[in-house]
Amino acid sequence: MKKRVGWFLIVLGVLFVFNAVFGRYLVLPGFLAYQEARVSAPMAPPDIWKVVRYMVWAFSYKTGLLSILIGASLRAGVEGGRFWLFAAGGLLYLALAYAPAPGLYTPLFGIGGGLITGFMGYIIWQWATARPQMDVPCRSVSDYRMIGYFFLVMAAYNLCPLCGVSAFALTPEKMIRYGRQDMAVTFASHVLIEMVLGWFFLFLSHRKERSLQADQNRPA
Repeated sequence: MKKRVGWFLIVLGVLFVFNAVFGRYLVLPGFLAYQEARVSAPMAPPDIWKVVRYMVWAFSYKTGLLSILIGASLRAGVEGGRFWLFAAGGLLYLALAYAPAPGLYTPLFGIGGGLITGFMGYIIWQWATARPQMDVPCRSVSDYRMIGYFFLVMAAYNLCPLCGVSAFALTPEKMIRYGRQDMAVTFASHVLIEMVLGWFFLFLSHRKERSLQADQNRPA
């Protein structure tokens, strides 16, 4: 029964992800036109259907991946306590995913960046000390993951100049005043490329790990 529910949640999640991808072309244009009309006629009654469609689209990607994760957890036999922790934590995240920030508080970004740097430093240290004791095949898994983490932390770092004192994405009036739109595009492109590379090497690490497990389970 759990596996059937798991498959249902996985399929449902895939449909949500498809809605997130294609809704960009089917839902967003109509909602933006509605928003523009609301500016011209603020007293006009709201179009509830367009608002609901937009909200479903806005949450589709996050809801879809959470549904896939919960479904995969059921199929993987994740223990009851941990499974409910996944589910409750995911639902709490969805509830707060688009909660508005009270305002721009720059120390928050400095603290977050410092924590990310500290976590990365610890991961590098653990990798450097543990790698010599690993079997040679396992080193490839560890190396791929380290390369993936490197690109992900570079992507996180490039959010600093994108949002802060180089491109001013968080203060668009400064971006326009100083003519930094091109820099915003540059840093955003670098962030995307580095994230793709990071996830690619993490994918390679999991693929290699699965291959090693298959070799170990193969009869001699």
